[in-house]
Amino acid sequence: MRALRFILWLVLTITFVTAIATAHVGPSKDDNNRYLKLTPQRDRVRLAYTVFFGEVPGARMRPAIDTDRDGVISEREAQAFGDKLADEVAASLDLNLDNTQHEVVWDQIVVGMGSPQVRGGAFSVDLVALLCVGPGTTHELLLRDRFKLLSPGETEVKIEDTHGITNRIVKLGSTTDHVIKFVGPGGPLADDGVHLTFDVTDQAAAASSACAAVVRKDPTRVPATLVICVAALIAFALAAIVTWLRRRR
Repeated sequence: MRALRFILWLVLTITFVTAIATAHVGPSKDDNNRYLKLTPQRDRVRLAYTVFFGEVPGARMRPAIDTDRDGVISEREAQAFGDKLADEVAASLDLNLDNTQHEVVWDQIVVGMGSPQVRGGAFSVDLVALLCVGPGTTHELLLRDRFKLLSPGETEVKIEDTHGITNRIVKLGSTTDHVIKFVGPGGPLADDGVHLTFDVTDQAAAASSACAAVVRKDPTRVPATLVICVAALIAFALAAIVTWLRRRR
């Protein structure tokens, strides 16, 4: 009986320790880490993208996030930083799903500052996008990420197994594992990208909400920031010409 209790205690202890080990990863001290998870579903692919700023770089960034310089990062200030980062990440993603170029639109942008104090350290930004698939039961996704993370540390890409979904091709560069890790900038995620092909079976759970229309990326569209910069340059040039003409008179 005593031996049975010891075995039960040992099993529970191992289970508890394993649960902690597989929980959300902790921050790095000197580096910024990046974590991507792709979850195929019946009518969409869920993309979760996390940037985890380390203790040292996080401490360096906090004063700039505190725009009113009151020593505390408010929810509004944190969200403004998260929104800006989300735009930069989305612009750096090259996503093709079912032979259609997608523009990534985030459904969730969550900034986890931990402590709101400017003198704090590590913090994270979690982004979630729901990518609608095309018709049919077989779908193919190719994702390249060219976001340039400052002080890049670990990057982890995970393809999640979902009930009723059969992942036929899972590949990142030359690696075919469902969890791929590498250290440093770029790497296979920027070059070869993630290649995923999956089949939806009758066992796949129905989505809780209807999938929105596909947002296609228009390669001919000029970014708004570029338009503003060009317009400002033209206005500056015209003002300089007018000033020069007046001086000539």
